[in-house]
Amino acid sequence: MGNIASPEPMPARSVARSLPDRLLELVFPLTTSAIFTAAALLFWVQPMFGKLVLPLMGGTPAVWAATLLFFQTALLAGYLYAHALGHYLPLRAQLLVHMCVLLLATLALPVGIPSGIQPPADSMPVFWLFGLFTVTVGAPYTAVAATSPLLQRWFSMSGHPAAANPYQLYVASNIGSLVGLLGYPLLVEPVAGASLQTILWSGGFLLLILMIGLGALALQTRGQAAASQEAVASTTVTTFDRFRWVALAFVPSSLLLGVTTHITTDIAAMPLLWAVPLALYLLTFIVAFADKPLISRPILLKAETISLVLLASVLWFKDANAAGLAVSLFAFFVIALARHGELVLTKPPAGNLTEFYLWMSLGGALGGLFNAIVAPMAFDTIAEYPLTLAAAAFTRLLMVPAADRWKLTIGDFVLPAVALLAVTSMHALSFDIAHTPAITVALVIAALGVAVYSFHGQAWRFALGLTSILALLLGKFDSTLLHQERSFFGAYRIFSVPETNQLILSHGSTIHGAQNVGEAHPTPLTYYAKEGPLGQALTALRPNAPSLRFGVVGMGTGASACYATAGDTWTFYEIDPLVVSLARDHGAFRFLKDCTPNARIVTGDARLSLADEPDAVFDVLILDAFSSDSIPTHLMTRQALQLARAKLAPDGVILFNISNRYLKLEPVVANTARAAGLTGITQFFRSTEEQAKHMITSSHWIALSNSPGKLARISANGKWRPLEPDATTPVWTDDYSSLIGVISIK
Repeated sequence: MGNIASPEPMPARSVARSLPDRLLELVFPLTTSAIFTAAALLFWVQPMFGKLVLPLMGGTPAVWAATLLFFQTALLAGYLYAHALGHYLPLRAQLLVHMCVLLLATLALPVGIPSGIQPPADSMPVFWLFGLFTVTVGAPYTAVAATSPLLQRWFSMSGHPAAANPYQLYVASNIGSLVGLLGYPLLVEPVAGASLQTILWSGGFLLLILMIGLGALALQTRGQAAASQEAVASTTVTTFDRFRWVALAFVPSSLLLGVTTHITTDIAAMPLLWAVPLALYLLTFIVAFADKPLISRPILLKAETISLVLLASVLWFKDANAAGLAVSLFAFFVIALARHGELVLTKPPAGNLTEFYLWMSLGGALGGLFNAIVAPMAFDTIAEYPLTLAAAAFTRLLMVPAADRWKLTIGDFVLPAVALLAVTSMHALSFDIAHTPAITVALVIAALGVAVYSFHGQAWRFALGLTSILALLLGKFDSTLLHQERSFFGAYRIFSVPETNQLILSHGSTIHGAQNVGEAHPTPLTYYAKEGPLGQALTALRPNAPSLRFGVVGMGTGASACYATAGDTWTFYEIDPLVVSLARDHGAFRFLKDCTPNARIVTGDARLSLADEPDAVFDVLILDAFSSDSIPTHLMTRQALQLARAKLAPDGVILFNISNRYLKLEPVVANTARAAGLTGITQFFRSTEEQAKHMITSSHWIALSNSPGKLARISANGKWRPLEPDATTPVWTDDYSSLIGVISIK
């Protein structure tokens, strides 16, 4: 047997490799993963919390705007904390402090809305929403928001080969944001109830803490980069730099909310459309902060010029919904991408990274503040949208060389004036001709040609020209418009229809009621016409019940009141005090005044108000709050129908208006009604062409009751059919609801 050779000693470098040294090699994937996770959590919690608060506030774009504003403000607070931490403390202390902040934030887990919380019954509850969000989710959200800029700053000190450009990690942040935003309605919401969602989010928060802890351990052993903290490149940030960052971030943020309100109010009140502009907004960050630009700056600015002219044309001519939607979203995308691209071009070195993000987030928060708080108080229409488009045109001045920024020529004033004169003359002399398709196309092509060849390269000329056209648009006179007013919940218009001598109340593209002018006794129209299901049902119930106790959720113009007879009692529940004012006090509509002058009106969320009523207090309960896209889902759950059933007399009837252009609500109500112990019948009433001309509109109603006799009496005319449960649609509860399965484009 030969001698056994002694094993060769391990290289000293391998022996010396400790766990922190190995983690140092993983600093890039760890940092990227943590940033991705933090961003996904941020944009998961936004729609989740927006949904959690809807049962308190009803479903309106204004609630979404207020929700976004809070989270933008919390993001600003997180960036301010990150900047202070990075500016005043050494790296080791930054790591320790942030880990402590994250651990303290776990005391707020799981996030959620406390039971028993009730909003104030006023028209501007945005400040109450802010307080609620601050107490419930403010600490975890702010701590997560600070994570991305801090990790980027720490990565720049790591000595990694890619550390010189930590901004590339912002792409991972925005991809995570997009995954969180779209993953919630498409993957999480359809399969998980609200309580499970909050638990899952809390688990993600704990996972993030673990990721950051591992990254911190790696950064503690920066080896050769130990002295690099002071060597991170920085520059002097000027006041103009800060102003430019704020302005360039303000415009896309304000446009995000402005275009969301515009398309969901005036173009297509379609569910989940709120998420589309936000997804495009995040996509612009991904594209702008990529290592190599996907779109060159000259092409992008030319596309912006074309899109703004097209958008002004859509706003002026009121083009078809599909065209208006496409142009609005395209214009928003290129405007946001151009400004975010300019932010990338003007970003400072890594040493000023946290300050850059701080001023950028301030611009975003100011954009949200302008749309969510200032605009509803200052304007009676959605004026913030064209105003921000004008601001977008003026930010072109921040995107030209400093030497050219204040160069003005006589043409910069003359050409916009000529363009404005041409548009004004066309409107004054022959506006109807512009509705001819061939002439409309010719005018738009001519405007595009002028804009591209005479305005595109001249920042002042373009800004003044577009602003003049938008100002004319804001002041455009509509002879049929009698009144317009705005509240936190929406912008309403009362206008006349001379052809039929009628008045109409609308919220964007959704009609909330109509009235014939000059009638001695107002006749219910639209969904409430006597020919429709509501009229049929109330007529059938009358012979055996000369006096009835009515509850009505959703007021509109109050048209259902004119089914009242002597001896009835009527209670209306309406979340928006402005709707009450328009229906009762304005004077245009006479349903309430003439038919139920002594009706009791309760403002605030209907479900909370109904919970305060005695049991068995109504013979008929009309639920009429589901005609737009932003339906109050909390009024369609099993618990909501159980509450409604408790407020009915033993043989009472619930009449459910489920008329909706984009949602198939019959299977939802059928399943929740069965779960609540109610049976029902349903009817889709299709109006004739002649009826539709006189505002007798098609409608879809469901009647629910514990009394087979009452339902048989209503359906005796043969126009109703039994309400059948749908096995493919889950039962909606206070913990679970999803619009994905019930969207129906008609």
